[in-house]
Amino acid sequence: MPEDNNILMTPMVRQYNDIKARHRDKILLFRVGDFYEMFFDDAKEAAATLNIALTSRGDMPMAGFPHHASSQYIHRLILAGKKVAVCEQLEDPSKAKGLVRRDIVSIVTPGTVTDENFLGKKQNNFLLSIYSDSQNIALSFFDISTGDLYSLSKKTSGGEGASGMVRILQDEIERFMPSEIIYNEKIKTYQPLLHELELSGVLHESFPEWYYGDFSLSEKSLVFPDAAANDPLLRKSLLGSFHYVFETRGESAGRESGIFFKNIQMSLDSIRILGGSNILELDDFTIKNLELVRNMQDGSKKYTLLDVLDGTLTPMGGRLLRQWILMPLYDLREIYERQNCVEAFFDDGILVTNTRAILNKISDIERLSGRISQRRVIPRELVSLSDSLKQALLLKSLIASGAGLEKLCEGLFDLSAVSSLIDAALFEEPSSTFGGEVIKPGYSKELDSIREIMRNGRDFILRLQESERKSTGISSLKVKYNNIFGYFIEVSKANTANVPPHYIRKQSLVNAERYTIPELSEHEEKINSAAERVSKLEEEIYTDIVEKISESSKSLQALSRTVALIDVYSNFALIAGENGFTKPLISGGSEFLIKDGRHPVVEKYLGKNLFVPNDTLLDDEDNRIIILTGPNMAGKSTYLRQNALIALMAQVGSYVPAAEARIGMVDKIFTRIGASDNLSLGRSTFLVEMQEAANIIRGSSPKSLIIMDELGRGTSTFDGLSIAWSVIEYLHEQKSRTGRTLFATHYHELTRLGEKKGIRNYNIAVREYGEELIFLRRVVEGPSDRSYGIYVARLAGIPVEIIERAKIILETLEAEGDMAGERIEKIFDKKYREPGERKGSHEIGLFADPSYQNIIDKINNIDINRITPLEAMAFLSEIKKLI
Repeated sequence: MPEDNNILMTPMVRQYNDIKARHRDKILLFRVGDFYEMFFDDAKEAAATLNIALTSRGDMPMAGFPHHASSQYIHRLILAGKKVAVCEQLEDPSKAKGLVRRDIVSIVTPGTVTDENFLGKKQNNFLLSIYSDSQNIALSFFDISTGDLYSLSKKTSGGEGASGMVRILQDEIERFMPSEIIYNEKIKTYQPLLHELELSGVLHESFPEWYYGDFSLSEKSLVFPDAAANDPLLRKSLLGSFHYVFETRGESAGRESGIFFKNIQMSLDSIRILGGSNILELDDFTIKNLELVRNMQDGSKKYTLLDVLDGTLTPMGGRLLRQWILMPLYDLREIYERQNCVEAFFDDGILVTNTRAILNKISDIERLSGRISQRRVIPRELVSLSDSLKQALLLKSLIASGAGLEKLCEGLFDLSAVSSLIDAALFEEPSSTFGGEVIKPGYSKELDSIREIMRNGRDFILRLQESERKSTGISSLKVKYNNIFGYFIEVSKANTANVPPHYIRKQSLVNAERYTIPELSEHEEKINSAAERVSKLEEEIYTDIVEKISESSKSLQALSRTVALIDVYSNFALIAGENGFTKPLISGGSEFLIKDGRHPVVEKYLGKNLFVPNDTLLDDEDNRIIILTGPNMAGKSTYLRQNALIALMAQVGSYVPAAEARIGMVDKIFTRIGASDNLSLGRSTFLVEMQEAANIIRGSSPKSLIIMDELGRGTSTFDGLSIAWSVIEYLHEQKSRTGRTLFATHYHELTRLGEKKGIRNYNIAVREYGEELIFLRRVVEGPSDRSYGIYVARLAGIPVEIIERAKIILETLEAEGDMAGERIEKIFDKKYREPGERKGSHEIGLFADPSYQNIIDKINNIDINRITPLEAMAFLSEIKKLI
């Protein structure tokens, strides 16, 4: 902040400017007494964001809020995507000589916040660090509140370059939903990638290349797993995130560098390197289309798969479930392990009930462990941890009684030594500040002796008051205390004549005088010294306790993961029982057989027994592709989605909404469902549609599950029909590159493809009752005989005269339908043209036949700019007769 002639540059303002100069990209909270003050542009920005008063001193804008309410205001700034630098007073203002010393004690950013008040309990808070060169990209997702660390490195194929990296970034941002993104400066030269970061809506910032290499405390302090050690880009993305987290710890980071690196190493030891073959792949389209964790209406959890499956009782269980839904397994052994645990709970209802009663009493051990590791845990959180550890021991003895859960018991470590330490040291309801009641009597002899001095001091006051009353003869004399004057003797005005000469006046009031005496001053000094010593000693003892507990950090993290597993398994069992889900049989084959399958989300909100279940059969022989026809509103999209969700749930380890399910493992789920305009990207409905379809064609394999709904509807009828037909042919003929497919369409012409081996026609059954259309919601074999679009239009409230006119037009078009169908069949019977082959030689249709030359001449000679509507109708009638 440059000096302004109209602004009084006091020493405090200069101090503020010096500190702000180091943190120009952050809102600086400058502690002044009991307030955090903001000045200049920070004040304007904060006032607008927080809806607080903007004032000024001279020409200097100011805004502020009370220190005790800082948590809520900081939270709102973080939610608004701001970075916050907290500047504290580092000395007692009453004892400071001159200007109070101040400096940054912490930096809070959306991706590095650890305060539980700022975090979603059942959602991770990831910082994304990106490192990229011209063709390759590495991403690291780090949640410092839990220690979760995920990383992946990918090379883009061919000449994809930035566009290939954009696809990777889109998929992973949708999966991990980071709160903040940092990236290397070189990415600024890749415009599509930079544009994607802008569109993500996430706070993002670039850093120079050196930021992603060795930093001040050296990479040598860390031991990277082989996958990271052998991948320079992946290692750089990890180092960038570590560097950023280190910087945001504030001035304490240097003093605690050993602790910091110990915590980072713990995360590295349990890092998950993605991009292998053991995860079912979901692209961003699929995550959105299937509404796995947030809906497409308002982005909330309601009406999602997570909404249906999340009955978890612990925060870490909720976070684990979310991770599982977004990263289903593609590993039979791991799927079977999960299924076996769910089954053990499912078969024992009493075990589920008792387990969940215990889980309900367990707090967020995972994040508590993280704050212990960072030395940022408060006393009441340790008491909560102790209670949770006791419950975990009860859980272990209970789980041990369940058949097939022995492996889970191994992770429920006996940490009774930690809970015993906490119980012995801390009050059951400890004070929020040291010097109150944090450390229990009996834990520290030194602390107890100082507290005894303070207790005796209170007795001393009573004795002094009694003796002074006797010696002065003033029966109303009182020894009092307040925060401003400390201890004093108060005498009413009527008795001041009896005050001894050695009394020293401290203050005059309207009705009384206040004095002190040497004995009282000496006692006050002793009491104040004892109080300061109690506060300091309690803090020292507490720090030592946290240090001792931190030695069990790895065990605490392992314990929290096991509790999370038990929470999710018992939750799956409970939900399966309540909703009539069944255990799927999963294999490495190709069969996808679902009997009486249901959509879990629609069923939940529609109500039990109201949802109509349906069967599905897909395989890699006669049932590779299902073409599904039927009117709008009949349930085609629901049917498509329910099969994708059943496959995903099965590979998550959950039971599924079906009477029977035999599923050959799926390696990727692709969806093309209901595209919409993305105007911010300059993409029309049809372009988005084609991008989704292209992604499917490029990425699918024989093990994939492909869901396509109304492909081609975003363009003209013949364009759309041509593309849809061609895509189905490709999926059918490229058996070695494409997987099992459900294809819903309004193009009835496509049902002609059902004659080919491997393609089957199904439709959503409806019944006509007079003028009414009844949706039966039942999928039956065979093509739909008509689309019933006019019926749906009438249901939507289209005026009667429009409906009647549409019927007349439809009858006219249907009268010509057979001839049109034959032409289409001839056209699509032709195979693909080779690139560069002339299209004229393959055209078949009306104008390719010489016998139609007379009609062609008539059309060429008509002047469409001069013809009247009546003449046009007569002309068309004549042409029709000639044809």
